[in-house]
Amino acid sequence: MPDQDLVAYARDAAGRGVDLFALLGTDATASESDIRRAFRRKALTAHPDKAGDAYDPALYEGLERARDVLVDPAAREAYDGCVRAALQKKMQLDQMSEKRRRLVEDLERREEEAKRAKHGDPRPKAPDPERAAMAARGRAKLEEWMRPRREAEERERLARGEEVAAAAASTDNGPSRSSAEDRPAAPQTQQQDDRRAPSPTSSDLDNQAAELEGRLNESRQRKAEKAQRKAVKRGQKAEEKRVGADEKAKKAEAAPAQGSRWTSASDKPPSHTTTAGSQTDEDERPQPATASPSFGQTLPTGGVSKAPGSFASTLARLRAAQAARNEEKRSRAEAAGRPMGDQDKVTKPAETMPSTTPGMPPVPNDGVN
Repeated sequence: MPDQDLVAYARDAAGRGVDLFALLGTDATASESDIRRAFRRKALTAHPDKAGDAYDPALYEGLERARDVLVDPAAREAYDGCVRAALQKKMQLDQMSEKRRRLVEDLERREEEAKRAKHGDPRPKAPDPERAAMAARGRAKLEEWMRPRREAEERERLARGEEVAAAAASTDNGPSRSSAEDRPAAPQTQQQDDRRAPSPTSSDLDNQAAELEGRLNESRQRKAEKAQRKAVKRGQKAEEKRVGADEKAKKAEAAPAQGSRWTSASDKPPSHTTTAGSQTDEDERPQPATASPSFGQTLPTGGVSKAPGSFASTLARLRAAQAARNEEKRSRAEAAGRPMGDQDKVTKPAETMPSTTPGMPPVPNDGVN
């Protein structure tokens, strides 16, 4: 291994707290020859040719690297310096107060995680304290649950041993065949009990704690999904209510526009009855000579509403057309030299013409088409 790689490995091992001297089975005062002898002793059991099926590649590689680092002067100096710095730092932390120590440790942990993230170090992060506490609680509950069972099995084994001891004491000087058969049967029964109810190991406890933790996480996830679905449903209901309120408001605004056509007394059709006498009086009044307008023209009605479809405007136009026809007749009579009285005699009484528009009153007709 090149010198630079050895120095880097030495610093990394010191930073991780790996004791290379303890790995080789020696101490920090060992010389180069002592380190080589210690490596040969360890290699007798760790070498692939010696270990056989029990060969551990990681262990043997660690032994080789420890030997190379401690034999190389530059690498050993770097390792010793990092170890001394770590010990000095630990002493300073021990002298600090508990609160300040926690702050320093948290800061160092974050700096280390930032360095690993920057350089892409695949080493796993430190375990989460909350997860570790949860696993510890799970192991404690499992241990509490298993304790009564183990105590009952222990009491049963003690009682069986007492029975065997009593049977052995009740025999004569020469052991009988039955007692000789019962004597080896007791340890066999005990071995069967041990095989039937093995004590849980730390790995089993960890697995069961991990299973409990997984169930708790699944329960939390289901609750979160349920709350999210409820929030979505509430949002949809609120949106539907808002849309319904908007539609009702639009219908309420459109309702006054579709109401009755006659909203005021001025828009209602006036009750008008045209008689022959009133028409004659109107004809006898002197009127100024004006040009004869056509029947289709719309004359000003003096303040009458001209809105399209309005009954008042239609009636005003009919009146204006009637007045125009009367004026035209009067003009013709004057041009022919006939007196006004004769013209009145010729004029027929006004008749009413039925209206073709539903809901409109009859329109007066003067008999001239």
